[in-house]
Amino acid sequence: MPRPPVKVAPPPTKGPSMGLIGGVVALVVAIIAVSVYIVVRPDPVGTGDSASISGGASSASALPNAGGIRVGDAGEDVPVVHIYEDFQCPWCGLLEQTSGAAFTKAAQAGEIQLTYTLMSFLDGNIGNDSSIRAANAAMCADDQGAFVPYHAALYAEQPEEGAGWTDEQLIETADQVGVDDIEEFTGCLDDETHFDYVRDMQTRSNQEGVTGSPRVFIDGEELGSEDMNNLLYDPTALTGILANRQ
Repeated sequence: MPRPPVKVAPPPTKGPSMGLIGGVVALVVAIIAVSVYIVVRPDPVGTGDSASISGGASSASALPNAGGIRVGDAGEDVPVVHIYEDFQCPWCGLLEQTSGAAFTKAAQAGEIQLTYTLMSFLDGNIGNDSSIRAANAAMCADDQGAFVPYHAALYAEQPEEGAGWTDEQLIETADQVGVDDIEEFTGCLDDETHFDYVRDMQTRSNQEGVTGSPRVFIDGEELGSEDMNNLLYDPTALTGILANRQ
């Protein structure tokens, strides 16, 4: 006698939709990707730990000894926030896109002391000079009081990693954000006015053990993966992070 056909249980009629499952998977993948990038960063090239730093400042808001670009004029009794970034870094672009306005607003309100170190290690990793040129351009804008809008605009127009910016694009961005003297800005680009300071920022970063980007420190303590993930995806995250450290 032939065996009766095996009964197969019908598919469940309830449960999460494929769209919801896909969304959760995408979120988990994104968090893992960010965490991996933060932990496993490329090593900088071309600037050794033994390299010397000239010690002087450069653009209007640059700190001595390659200490970075200061935003705002808050006193010493507020949280000290230090952001290390490379203009060619896509995660740095995401950080600026999501939380850049929150950092700037807090700094200009005197709620934090904010400093940016503009790194250039990706030039060596990718094989171009776009990071140092973009950082120089941002400092040229800083000479005319336009670092904040220029910094934001560069990331808003960030090309694909490795493509870089042309001089024409850097000048056009300066014009878009209202840099007053475009001729002076262009001369600053052509003369590579701030190249030495940008190189010194990378050297100092290496000496301090900061070998990739983005990295955010508050009062000298580096933020972990959870806080970084929040800053990368939640424009309100900075408020909570600062509150938890009081």
